[in-house]
Amino acid sequence: MMKEIEGWLDREIVKYGLSADGQPQRCGLFVVRWESGSGHNGDSPARVARLLRLIALRLSKLSSSVKGWAPSGEGLVLIVVFSPEENDDWASADLSPGRMAFLIRDTAQRALLEFGCSEMTAAGGGIRSGFGWAVGKDGRTLPSTAGPREWETALLNAYETAWKHMFFSSAPLIRFPLEELRESAADFDFSVRYLPIVSLLDGSLYGYEAVPIGGRKGERIDLRSFYAQADQSGKLFEWDRRFREAAIRGLPSRNGDVKLFLPVPAKIIFDPRLYPGSTLRRIEAANLRPEHVVLVLIDGDNESAAMTGSALKHYRNQGFRISISGIRPELDSLRKMIDLHPDYARLDVDWIRGETPDSVEGSLLQGLIALSRKEQIVFIAGGLDREALLPGLVASGMHYAQAEQSAESGTESVQAQKERIAKLQALIRAEVGKRFTGAAGTMAALINPVKQFSRDTPVSEVSRHFEQHREAQGVVISEAGRPIGLLMKEKLLQLLSGQFGLPLYWNRPVGKIMDTHPAIVEESVTVDQASQMAMAREPDKLYDEVIITRDGQVAGIASIRSMLEWVSQARVKAAQWANPLSGLPGNEPIRREVDRRLAEGRPFAVLYADLDHFKWYNDQFGFQRGDDVIRYTAETLVQVSRERPNGDCFVGHIGGDDFIVLSSEIDALESAHETIVKFEQGIGAYAPTHSEPAFDRSGQLLEEPALSLSLSLILCRSTAGWTAEALSKRAALLKKQAKRQRGNSIAWEELADRESTDMREEMELTGR
Repeated sequence: MMKEIEGWLDREIVKYGLSADGQPQRCGLFVVRWESGSGHNGDSPARVARLLRLIALRLSKLSSSVKGWAPSGEGLVLIVVFSPEENDDWASADLSPGRMAFLIRDTAQRALLEFGCSEMTAAGGGIRSGFGWAVGKDGRTLPSTAGPREWETALLNAYETAWKHMFFSSAPLIRFPLEELRESAADFDFSVRYLPIVSLLDGSLYGYEAVPIGGRKGERIDLRSFYAQADQSGKLFEWDRRFREAAIRGLPSRNGDVKLFLPVPAKIIFDPRLYPGSTLRRIEAANLRPEHVVLVLIDGDNESAAMTGSALKHYRNQGFRISISGIRPELDSLRKMIDLHPDYARLDVDWIRGETPDSVEGSLLQGLIALSRKEQIVFIAGGLDREALLPGLVASGMHYAQAEQSAESGTESVQAQKERIAKLQALIRAEVGKRFTGAAGTMAALINPVKQFSRDTPVSEVSRHFEQHREAQGVVISEAGRPIGLLMKEKLLQLLSGQFGLPLYWNRPVGKIMDTHPAIVEESVTVDQASQMAMAREPDKLYDEVIITRDGQVAGIASIRSMLEWVSQARVKAAQWANPLSGLPGNEPIRREVDRRLAEGRPFAVLYADLDHFKWYNDQFGFQRGDDVIRYTAETLVQVSRERPNGDCFVGHIGGDDFIVLSSEIDALESAHETIVKFEQGIGAYAPTHSEPAFDRSGQLLEEPALSLSLSLILCRSTAGWTAEALSKRAALLKKQAKRQRGNSIAWEELADRESTDMREEMELTGR
């Protein structure tokens, strides 16, 4: 190796690593290698070497970072130096080499196209490139006191690293045939479609993700392949710019009420033509602000996490929120998410095999969501089009989900698109309603009055309002009484306290700086649901006020503190009434739930469950085994209730061995039979191996004493005239009928309104 590249390891090599003032710089090596295609017609190595020399000469003139170069067979070795000012830390040190790689490729393409070479038309050929840092034993920049021998060792290690990177990379820097790639880049045609992202906490439309669609076949293009092909053809900058402009231009809404999730290749930050603020200007020209746009970073298979982190930092400094995709329940994937710490992360859910998550998948999903909340990363689940998966995602507490069905910009009518999204939202709201059924307290109890301003109000007027009303923490921006934005006092003060804050914002309309995507809930929404919606926001908005509306009009606001205090107190009260053995709600919550369903006036079902021979079992085998049976019965009832597709279920523990289940009456009888089946499947584990004679409550000897379950089911078709006490008496009569049967049993009846039921029974008693 020393002979092939003789001349570049000289005694003066130390000067490359020092700046003009003698301070150490970051030095490295690029190895560029020509690879012949399988069908080349024998261009001479001398011609290839001349082309490589031409590339090296042009690079040395274009960039001051190229300090030296030397040929190496069909390859080229470049010595490059980057000043420490370009990279303040080593975590972002891939930026300068990445930009240099872009420059090498562009320079090589121009040289090859100008002078031509038959090997460029042979398939399978190309030019590869690799880079390695010349560092000391500790992995840091060599000090100014380092001698030639230390520099020789560092450069040899850099040379070896560059070769490894070059050959382990799956994609070459330039792929032949070059002309064919130029044509495919020029002829490439695509359109933009928008995938809706919907909140799983209230069904509202949260945003759209723009995706490229092939112009000829009309199929969705894989983003990694899209950008990899652009990179290979040397058109990454052009394709990315075209796609960004088309996506911003075709966004279905420009009012700031939804967010645009805009994919961008992480590698684009290496392109020297990309300058800070270019995307920002396009967004502002479309009447959008940075907070309206979430950039989805797309990285390649062989791109480093440091490069993706540098891209994230580059765009976040411009005020954009960042998302990454492809997160899976795998250690490497989760570590990548934690290390990058984006604002959003798209969780793939194709690992859920069935229509709904099983117990293992459900626990894993809840664990992933708990991790995202701890790290303050907002999760977005894919696969929303699998409607059967929707209940599991809602029940797990997932924040948002993205539908795979998309609408091509300009081809689907606005009305059709609204209808499609409305159907999806209706399904979500139905599932959310089941999740928060029985939750006490609505946001109406937490309403605080709030000052409203129009979007054209000067910032100065809002600032004076905060000065005069020091207790106010936020104001609502509204139009005709409907909320369109929120401005918190703390964020206004941050803007005005900047170096140019007052001259920039003092006389501007408040609509230019307000939060156009605040949390807005109707007063009928439960506090539990609203608090979860608020905590699913971006980290910097977690403690913003929540706007409360009444029929769409601003009714007031509520602070996060008041909501969390209310939830905490409600849970303390619930814990006071919970059964200590099963953890299920006790008598007071049961009474409230029955009264609530009666007040709603909708048909519902009441299922009472009672264990037979439990007193005998408890006396025979002790209270510990008796407690185990109680817990098993409670778990059986809860499991059956959760698995019902038309759930809306409430499970309570009356006391002892008595339980109650309230649900919709649609499939209540089927659910009761399923409860018996599941109870029989597991109660054998608690069956006695030996026992003494058992007697029933009347003192009669039981031939085969065994634990069994008696169910009494009331299908309340009409709630008119009924009370909780009256239903309880009906259930007691039914339970006696069930207990007369041997083994597990069900007794049930349908009830109309109470007056009709009483008249029917009176006629039966009188024989009329």
